[in-house]
Amino acid sequence: MPHGPWLLVIGMHRSGTSAVTGALGHLGLAVPGTQDRWEPSDDNPDHWESRALGLFCDVLLARQGGTWDRPPDPDAAWSGDPGLGIAEVGDPAVPARRAFPDDGPAVWKDPRACLLLPYWLAHLPKPVAAVFIWRSPVSVARSLQARDRMHLADGVALWERYNRQGLAGLLGVDTFVTRYESIVEDPAGRLEEIAAWLRSLPQFAEHAEGWDLTAAARSISSQLLRQRPSSDEAEFLLDEQRLLVEHLVSIEGPHRPLASPLPGTESVWSAAVLGDRHQLATLSRQRDALKQKLADQRAEVQVLTGEIQVLRGEVERLSNTLAWVSDDLEATRAELADAYLLHDQMRNSASWRLTRPLRQVSTLRSRSDPASR
Repeated sequence: MPHGPWLLVIGMHRSGTSAVTGALGHLGLAVPGTQDRWEPSDDNPDHWESRALGLFCDVLLARQGGTWDRPPDPDAAWSGDPGLGIAEVGDPAVPARRAFPDDGPAVWKDPRACLLLPYWLAHLPKPVAAVFIWRSPVSVARSLQARDRMHLADGVALWERYNRQGLAGLLGVDTFVTRYESIVEDPAGRLEEIAAWLRSLPQFAEHAEGWDLTAAARSISSQLLRQRPSSDEAEFLLDEQRLLVEHLVSIEGPHRPLASPLPGTESVWSAAVLGDRHQLATLSRQRDALKQKLADQRAEVQVLTGEIQVLRGEVERLSNTLAWVSDDLEATRAELADAYLLHDQMRNSASWRLTRPLRQVSTLRSRSDPASR
């Protein structure tokens, strides 16, 4: 495993984790190499995200029965799960070393890490620090709707699950909590606060000389904030979600370590919505399996139809052959009948009777003459 020190950027999808990670990379921390990063997309010019570690996160989520948009049960017992050992999911050091081939300060972000912090904090070299970035829930939901055509209700439910699990996983970890909108509105000021906090951590202090705050702030564009909070946003939220937003506002800034307990519990509504997403995914898989089975059967029918056509062609060829043989046989029978008739006519002819003695003498001579034998 790369020694680091490691800085994690933890936050929900569409919450600005890419922009913050890119800024920290411009500041001077190592980011995954271009050969390991996901390709740019229309909605994100650079994800600053490791493909190798991302695929490994997908495996971890799958072992827990989920995906990024269908999070697994938040009560999954990570530490005691026998299905998350190296023999089952592989060695996390392999994708980590692919993302960060050289030791030194590294910044890694992957929104799925919100759901996987118990696993990663058990495997990453300590001490680990984190920047927790959050964005207004409806802005996140609208961004997911624009990118993935996801219903707003599903997006808000995912926001609640990701942010609750991310905060719960970072309890006891040195963490800087910040709102995405505040970084876009004042990139120089907010990134200076984060850089000063990193310098205060022993594992980063010795590497801080030469950090380029100007380049970091310049990498943040105001155009990145496409979905902005609206005045009526609170009307979309449940009490549990509004309480979580208030908690996030109250803990903004540096923590050594993060120790503020989460308020309340996840809303029953969000749990039900995400449960329905799991059920819908199960039905979709069953539908896809039936579609594939139907496609396989249709393909088999096409193969059988082709074989039947070949057999029909063979039967037709044999029928033609039999017809030809039958016609030939009839012709042969007719020839034999004509030959028999000719034979009878010849035997009954006067010339046949008159030459009979000569034929007998010829036969006797051939029998008595050895040379003729």
